[in-house]
Amino acid sequence: MRYLKYFESKETPQELLDKYSDDIVKVITTYYANHTGDLCDQIDEILWNSSNVDLDGWENDGVLTEEMMRGVVEDYKGASNRLIDNLLDVYYDCITFVKHINKDIVEDIKEVFLEYADMGKVEVSKTSRLNDDRYLVLITMKDVFLHINFQEVFDRIKDLGFEHYSVNGIKNGYVESMTIEFWKPLPNDNDDNDDDE
Repeated sequence: MRYLKYFESKETPQELLDKYSDDIVKVITTYYANHTGDLCDQIDEILWNSSNVDLDGWENDGVLTEEMMRGVVEDYKGASNRLIDNLLDVYYDCITFVKHINKDIVEDIKEVFLEYADMGKVEVSKTSRLNDDRYLVLITMKDVFLHINFQEVFDRIKDLGFEHYSVNGIKNGYVESMTIEFWKPLPNDNDDNDDDE
């Protein structure tokens, strides 16, 4: 995907940055808010390379807003072609994952774990480690394995269309954490094209 830009046009990196600046802001902030993985590390690096942008919110709590990203894109407009190419590469890599984000699914998964949020910390995110539609739930609370009704959780998750899951737990003194991943294959892009014809 990262080499797609070379086939789109003969535009310079600066021209591509100008052309896609609004979409870059939306795609990268959406990806960063909903995913974990290597691309988030690359986005962090891009943010650190920005010199004229106030990133206090991102540095303090890890939240990347569209306003911050817009400042980063503006800052990159005066950067070298190498830095702009790096930003464009990350943008192109994020596009495929962002188009498969279903905000309703994230909210539905949060709803499944809502009763446990009162007992501890529950985080739901979309992960892009593998080529599938995968969501990760991290639960941190005391005696987490004693509080979770696994049968109910897995039945409700199956109702959302997920057939596969993985559960990992860690006990570290007083605090325990559990990571649950749910996944299903990505929709076939050929199916989307058939609908358009």
